[in-house]
Amino acid sequence: MMDECFHEKDYLVSRCIYSNRVFDQVHERRDQEIQSLRERLSRTCRCTDKWAVQKIKGLLPILDWLPKYPVKQWLPSDVVSGVTTGLVCCLQGVAYALLASVAPVYGLYSAFFPILTYFVLGTSRHISVGPFPVTCLMVGSVVLTLAPDEHFLRSVNITAVNETVTDERLMEVDVEAREAERIIVACTMTMLVGLFQVAMGLMQVGFLVRYLSDPLVGGFTTAAAFHVFISQIKTLLSVPTHNHNGFFSFAYTLIDVGRNINQTNIADLIAGLLTIFIVMAVKEINTKCQHKIPLPIPIEVIVTVIASAISHVMDLKSQYGASIVHSLPRGFAPAQPPNIALIGNILGSSFSTAVVGYAVAVSVAKVYAAKHDYTVDGNQELIAFGVSNIFGGCLSSFVASTALSRTAVQESTGGKSQVAGIISALMVMIVILALGPFLQPLQKSVLAAIVIANLKGMLMQISEVPVLWRQNRTDCLIWIATCLASIVLGLDVGLLAGLVFEMGTVVVRTQFPSCASLGNVPNTDIYKNMKDYKNVEEIPGIKIFKCKSPIYFANIDYFKERLRDEVGFDAVRVFKKRIKALKQIHKLVKKGKLQATENGLVPVTSLGVENKAFENEQGPELEKGASQPDSEVKVQVDWRSELPVGVSVPRVHIHSLVVDFSAVSFLDVVAAKSLKLVVKEFIRIGVSVYIAGCDGELVRRMEALSFFDEEVTRDLLFLSVHDAILSIQLETPSGNEQDPLAGKISQLQDDKEPLPFTEEEDLIETYDNQHLAIHGLSNYQWDFCPQLYGRTMLRPSTQKYAVNRPLYSEDGFEDEHAKVYRKHKRLLDHFKQYFTCTSERAKNAAVSLLPIIGWIRIYSIKEWLLNDIVSGISTGLVAVLQGLAFSLLASISTWYGLYAAFFPVILYFFLGTSRHISVGSFPVLSLMVGTVVTRLVPDEGPPANITAFEGLTKDEQRILVSASLTFLVGLFQLGMGLLQVGFIVMYLSDTLISGFTTAAAVHILISQLKFVLGLTVPGFSGPLAIIYTLKSVFTQITSTNIHDLVTSIVVMVMVLGVKEINDRFKSKLPVPIPIEVIMTVIACGVSYAFNFRDNHGVDVVGKIPNTFESPMAPDMQIFQMTAVEAFPIAIVGFAVAFAVAKVYSVKHDYVIDGNQELIAFGASNIFGGSFKSLVASTALSRSAVQESTGGKTQIAGFLSAIIVLVVILGIGFLLEPLPKSVLGAVVIVNLKGMLMQVVTVPYLWKKDRPDCIVWVGTCLAAIFLGLDIGIAIGLGLELLTVVFRAQFPRCSILANISGTDIYRDRKDYVNIYEPEGVKIFRIPSPIFFANIDFFRDKLKDAVGFNPLRILRKRNKALKKIKKLIKKGELTLTSNGLQATCSMPIEESEDESNMEDLDKPTDYSDLPFQVNWNAELPANIQVPPVNIHSLVLDFSAVSFLDISAIKGLQAALKEFIRIDVDVYIVGCDPYIIEKLKDCKFFDDEIKTSIFFLTIHDAMLYINESHPTMTVSEKVSGSFQYQHINGSNISNGLTIQEMPDMKMEVETDTKPETRF
Repeated sequence: MMDECFHEKDYLVSRCIYSNRVFDQVHERRDQEIQSLRERLSRTCRCTDKWAVQKIKGLLPILDWLPKYPVKQWLPSDVVSGVTTGLVCCLQGVAYALLASVAPVYGLYSAFFPILTYFVLGTSRHISVGPFPVTCLMVGSVVLTLAPDEHFLRSVNITAVNETVTDERLMEVDVEAREAERIIVACTMTMLVGLFQVAMGLMQVGFLVRYLSDPLVGGFTTAAAFHVFISQIKTLLSVPTHNHNGFFSFAYTLIDVGRNINQTNIADLIAGLLTIFIVMAVKEINTKCQHKIPLPIPIEVIVTVIASAISHVMDLKSQYGASIVHSLPRGFAPAQPPNIALIGNILGSSFSTAVVGYAVAVSVAKVYAAKHDYTVDGNQELIAFGVSNIFGGCLSSFVASTALSRTAVQESTGGKSQVAGIISALMVMIVILALGPFLQPLQKSVLAAIVIANLKGMLMQISEVPVLWRQNRTDCLIWIATCLASIVLGLDVGLLAGLVFEMGTVVVRTQFPSCASLGNVPNTDIYKNMKDYKNVEEIPGIKIFKCKSPIYFANIDYFKERLRDEVGFDAVRVFKKRIKALKQIHKLVKKGKLQATENGLVPVTSLGVENKAFENEQGPELEKGASQPDSEVKVQVDWRSELPVGVSVPRVHIHSLVVDFSAVSFLDVVAAKSLKLVVKEFIRIGVSVYIAGCDGELVRRMEALSFFDEEVTRDLLFLSVHDAILSIQLETPSGNEQDPLAGKISQLQDDKEPLPFTEEEDLIETYDNQHLAIHGLSNYQWDFCPQLYGRTMLRPSTQKYAVNRPLYSEDGFEDEHAKVYRKHKRLLDHFKQYFTCTSERAKNAAVSLLPIIGWIRIYSIKEWLLNDIVSGISTGLVAVLQGLAFSLLASISTWYGLYAAFFPVILYFFLGTSRHISVGSFPVLSLMVGTVVTRLVPDEGPPANITAFEGLTKDEQRILVSASLTFLVGLFQLGMGLLQVGFIVMYLSDTLISGFTTAAAVHILISQLKFVLGLTVPGFSGPLAIIYTLKSVFTQITSTNIHDLVTSIVVMVMVLGVKEINDRFKSKLPVPIPIEVIMTVIACGVSYAFNFRDNHGVDVVGKIPNTFESPMAPDMQIFQMTAVEAFPIAIVGFAVAFAVAKVYSVKHDYVIDGNQELIAFGASNIFGGSFKSLVASTALSRSAVQESTGGKTQIAGFLSAIIVLVVILGIGFLLEPLPKSVLGAVVIVNLKGMLMQVVTVPYLWKKDRPDCIVWVGTCLAAIFLGLDIGIAIGLGLELLTVVFRAQFPRCSILANISGTDIYRDRKDYVNIYEPEGVKIFRIPSPIFFANIDFFRDKLKDAVGFNPLRILRKRNKALKKIKKLIKKGELTLTSNGLQATCSMPIEESEDESNMEDLDKPTDYSDLPFQVNWNAELPANIQVPPVNIHSLVLDFSAVSFLDISAIKGLQAALKEFIRIDVDVYIVGCDPYIIEKLKDCKFFDDEIKTSIFFLTIHDAMLYINESHPTMTVSEKVSGSFQYQHINGSNISNGLTIQEMPDMKMEVETDTKPETRF
């Protein structure tokens, strides 16, 4: 590698300025052939003879390796290894049976049966299959849960003088029955684990193990070791304890041990402590002397034999009461079927055990496969272990995996294949059939001690925590969170929690990416972060913004906020302010107060200055009859100067925005839609937008997502930031820094009617329509400057530029350009800053917590109060009706729905930040509450066992559940608000919310059928509840009440019809027709007049109390039983309210605070829950009424609450005759919008299939499994899609566009050249635990060889050459090395000292250097390496975690050790700092491998390898002084390394120097 800097050597680049469109045309981009799903399936399922043979060998690997088995070389080693491993297997099988809480003999079965099937199906040659302590403990946890001692108590028989008496007061455990039941549970779970593993293997999802990162596995196994240690303490001390499992089980076990510590058996304790000491001491000797001892000392076996003998001779059980193994019967137990009834109870635990068992086994297998140079197939391993567990489960064994210690014995004793495993199984069989009774006197404390001694490695992993904290705090948090969760919550729940936390860290790293403003390094084409370097200059009038992350649903809002911060203004607000200013100008011109002249707008009279904190949101109406000049005069509005109107328009100090997308690896549907809107926002205020550095795949993605249209064209895409900057400068050659964004106004003769604002798609008011509305305000002719408002693009390919700058490595660049070293805050600094209190912060906090203080002071009574009154009355009437209707969804009495429209509104009035949402019940939340209510208080059957239910009626029990749940939801929301985690709503993408609300609408529709049809249908909850409900409805369909049905149909037809009229004529109607209220009034009158309830059996609302009920305290038991459902309700309620609030805040130009909204809704629900209210959120239809009727602030909401109060206290009795079928019909009609969301599925399938899968998966899961489980599954799917996109990025090999410094995917272009001897590899994704293996596999595929295999082959060859030279069989002559013997020399297959083969090649004992690509003497074969340099393009790598850093370091060293120079280009400086912190650099990997660009690296490679032909292809012509060396034959060159010299010459002068 190189150590010096290269900035003294200049190079010249001279090429055209390219946009992406022009570049693709000039260089003939290939169109990728996109195969349909049918074509892919057809290709995948095509069968040939060769394919069939490969598949058979893949499913039965023994057919591949056994015929090639070298009996002479391998069989003796396998026999020795098998015998040694078999002894260890016997001992560990008996010991680990204690962890599984079954009899010891079943541990022996687990060390025998799984090996037989793995021998046939497995792909690893070295792992020892059998029990593993962690999986045994997980099995034992399930066994103790389903078969505790308490289930097998029986009365003790006491022998009297002449008879046997049964004493009911004395109980003992029926050990035989207990053991029989426990092994059935263990075997059933083992078979289920096997079924899961086989299914995953057949589905080819072996890659899932990649999600278990090193920190997660470290934390989990440490916690498992802790659990194993705690579980063995009771055996070591031989004290009685209860069997505990679940949350805090370790604490309960320790408490029991402490209580009974005085019952410790001294004999067991002494035996256990001695065993621990001896085993650990000898293991330490084995480790330190492993290279000197031919075989590890089998200390566990020795100790076991000695302990068994001592126990037998001294009769420890009788003499000292020692606890012994007692029974190890000879022979095998008969096969038995699983207990199918247990499957429902062990499903979750079995899946987590299947994943853990496979993950451990495949991890160990990969370690030894890499060491011994063969491959393991992850999917086949799943099938092998699955079949092994199914087979073993049928024959009374428990879950099989592997143990690192046992596998280490098998490998270190010379095991070459699974023949050693079969021989170990034969040893176990001998013990089972013959030698088992000799182990019966063995003390259990000795077995426990052996287990504890083997935990040392796992427990010592805790020493990793301080190192992780210094190197990567995110990975450290994963370790700690997984460990603590597994300790406290149990291994299965802990693993799930750790996995979710780990996935969350991946999303969070991309959710809050590093964004920066870039500036130009003078006289170069280099653009760096403005904050990092002192001499970086920002180009006047241009802002360059870079986002270092993929952009998707969870970070698009953050991206927009950071972009807004960097440019210094809000484009939407600027646009709206200009609209208002233009309306004011229009009005003043018509009134004659402004006169349009050639010099601009001149005020005729003094206009004064209007400077209100809140400006009127409604534009001034055009007045008729205003005086107008006769002639048309064009004027120009300079938005940077002071305007002659009372509107303050924010200044825009840039004319162009360049967004650097070189680090953006993907976009999803939500991000593409939002990004397109952002581009339009800037374009419409005269700021040209350019996107630079897009990857070819990203461009195709944007095209597929319909990102481009007539306004946002492909012309905004440029190959690099420099291309975009030069194009901007050519468009604005004067470099006018003022850049007045102007509109030409022509005089209007007469104005009739402005073009109305309309709704479009999902936005209430799009900027497209606002723009058109401005033009429709008058007959003024708007003539905007073409280079500012429209895009008159030049043809970039006709313009050339040249750059002449130094050649930079990262080190050289830092030496020449002073870097700004910013102090990184410690965690303590962040805490100090956060908790420091000043008067200003206290004031801001008060205003933030009570937003009413901010807006009530500037409330415009004259302009807003009347609108708020009208809006409040209209909204109040709708709130009353919806409150009654939505209470039916919650399965509680109707009047409690009115409380939800009153109490939460009062508190939100003081705490909320949205001025337009209507707070109250929301149908989806009401349905989720109803599901919980019917679960705890079902229609049929007894309620849940809750103490507070005593003495209450069913309705009172249900309202207690509803109120307590509402209170708990409020606590969750308030807690999240105080913790400032409002950002979590970003995880609920539009796609997920759409699928979830569609499913909720289906549930609501089905739930209302009983009211529409007048049937009595019991409430169902849980999975498949919707199926049971439909079954009940159709069973009673013949009992339909015709009056209810007809009433419902009439109401639905009328409401649907009038709602359609409201939508079509909303611009002409002053307020929407309140058809629901009208139909409700009519229905009440008709029902009362014809006495529907008594005469026709119609179910009506009934009695509505005319007073409030007294407040109540929530019940803690209900809290415990509803916490799981309460959390998703809290999330969904906040997400819906925040989404609606954000829409209106954008429309009306104010800001809402997500965290304050959480606090507001949390407090509102706590307050409402205390008064028996439903969970409050908002409904889009009700909020639309409040806003469309003129509501300006929450005073309208407060007035709506007053209307509800009047109904509750005064006129509620008028609603008592209202049929419930009318309420059901109103609810169903309001579902139209949610149900119509299903039409988005075909669109999503065409545009973005991962998003479509999220939609469909969320919807189906929520429909069939319930809304709470559905949203959890949807969220999991959504997070997985983010990880999937990053886990399997589209890696590519880049090549040079001849005569330029441009490098593109070689598959995409015709006119492209791949430099000889160099591979340029690009990965467009962050590199982390889930894709580091994928990265390394793709890198090997790209270069065409496995560097580790090459290194081992070379080291073997070098050893052989040295050995032959020493023996005299090879001699060095003038013609090269010559063999002295005539017989061919064969290569040895000895695999000893494999670690030495991974070290760098050592030429120290040789007087020559080996040319490995030439033919070697003595029949030595080493695969050739056809490259000398590897360039890794890291421009799109936004972060690395600790697993990725370790994997990357190993990969780079493998290449460096086979003389392939590695260079990393485009790497973010913060990643380089992270690598330094993680000790990435050493004597082999140096910081000098980093270069600024690919072209810099390529030019340096040209210098280092002057004979390469690429020097003629890369831009500029170069002359080199060749290395002089005397060559000899047979690929060996005498060492002579003169200094290299590089001279860079250019044959042209730069046309444009930047």
